[in-house]
Amino acid sequence: MGTVNFSGWRPIRFYIAQGQVMVDWARLLDAPLREPFFQHGIQNQLRHPFHLAFRRQTPLHDLLAWHEQSPGLDPSLVIFHVSRCGSTLITQTLAESPHHLQLSEPGPVDFLVRQALASGLIDEAQVVRALRAWTSAWAQRCDSASPPLQTMSLKQDAWNTDKAPLFAKAWPDAPWVFLTREPLAVLVSQMRERAFFMVQGALGHNFGGVNPAEMHAMSAEQYCAQMLGSIYAAMAQQFDPTRALLLDYAQLPDAIETQVLPHMRWQVSHADRERMRERATRHGKQPHEVFEPDTHTKHSMASDLLQSLTARWIAPHYERLHAKRRSHPAAVTTQSEEALQ
Repeated sequence: MGTVNFSGWRPIRFYIAQGQVMVDWARLLDAPLREPFFQHGIQNQLRHPFHLAFRRQTPLHDLLAWHEQSPGLDPSLVIFHVSRCGSTLITQTLAESPHHLQLSEPGPVDFLVRQALASGLIDEAQVVRALRAWTSAWAQRCDSASPPLQTMSLKQDAWNTDKAPLFAKAWPDAPWVFLTREPLAVLVSQMRERAFFMVQGALGHNFGGVNPAEMHAMSAEQYCAQMLGSIYAAMAQQFDPTRALLLDYAQLPDAIETQVLPHMRWQVSHADRERMRERATRHGKQPHEVFEPDTHTKHSMASDLLQSLTARWIAPHYERLHAKRRSHPAAVTTQSEEALQ
């Protein structure tokens, strides 16, 4: 195979065509993705006619070859979370540094660990190679005038915590953060404005341990509770106290500076740290708003039904996760019990 050159090109999408996994590339150069979510950043970039018109489509093996030829940074932090728990505040705060790349819930990663693997077209070892190659293609500069990259964070979709072993194989040395929140507050938030994956069938009919035959007969409240329960259960199952920092929403925003940055082993400049401190005071998704913890407000809005569903389907996993951290003498985190009340 001859050499390939994808300098300045970024892989924005995977898809299946002609019986193989294909890669869709856009020439984005070193344009930063500052939006809260990867897909929103791509959509904004593709509003530019040049980025929309000049594209490349290649087989997956070209991406793998580019990784061999031009490797970028590995993730400095992999974030797993339970949704509505402040994970966006973390990624947006880190992104205040021009030396940091945030990849927040990228669709291509979800495609690899869910659809591509399930298709049988590539096996687990190839998925691991593709994960490494995909992040590598983003985590490098093509212009020497751009601020050099020092770190990269990769935030997973909430429903992909069960795929943690794949990410561990892809980046065995990358630190993890597991971010949780008191379950009743998360369920109340989801019932006020449901994420798409909290709608029956949105992630398929065999996800989260929900009985497919009963799925569409469930109330929205029960379905959301069971789905969240499956996410919390996966987090309790996959949490490794020796590599993962366990944080709770109640510890934000201070824990970003006091725990996340040290966990990443990132020596942040004074100017970047000041920008991060200012960003951490504002809402993760709505930066014009001040960040105000609202767990007590969420609790005041909880119906008896939501309290009952939380106690049955979610709370036991949340408690098991934090008990697992407390019982392990080598746990990374040093959080106090009072912070979780």
